[in-house]
Amino acid sequence: MTPSTAKQLTHPIAAIEVFAPDRLRALDGQEFILTVDARPDLSRDDGSPSQLGDVLSVQPDGTLQTRPEGTAGNFERCVKTPAGLVYRPIGPDGRSFLIPCAADVPNKP
Repeated sequence: MTPSTAKQLTHPIAAIEVFAPDRLRALDGQEFILTVDARPDLSRDDGSPSQLGDVLSVQPDGTLQTRPEGTAGNFERCVKTPAGLVYRPIGPDGRSFLIPCAADVPNKP
């Protein structure tokens, strides 16, 4: 294999952003709220930018938004699974969505 052939066979490495478990706030030991803070890729339902302390809100169609700190409705609640965080905003009659969350992270505070 020549160096040019090797270069053609390589694939770029992609980083997948995951949330850290220390961003979760327990509600009842089984359900959680994920704090995402201010993020340039997320906004609130009124279109305003997300703010420090905001929590993730998953809409029934899978759209991601934020809500002010302290919000804990059906769209903001998730459960931890080995695969990540599962949201099911409208319950058994709706869809479920997976959000990546690590089980552990380095460089803890």
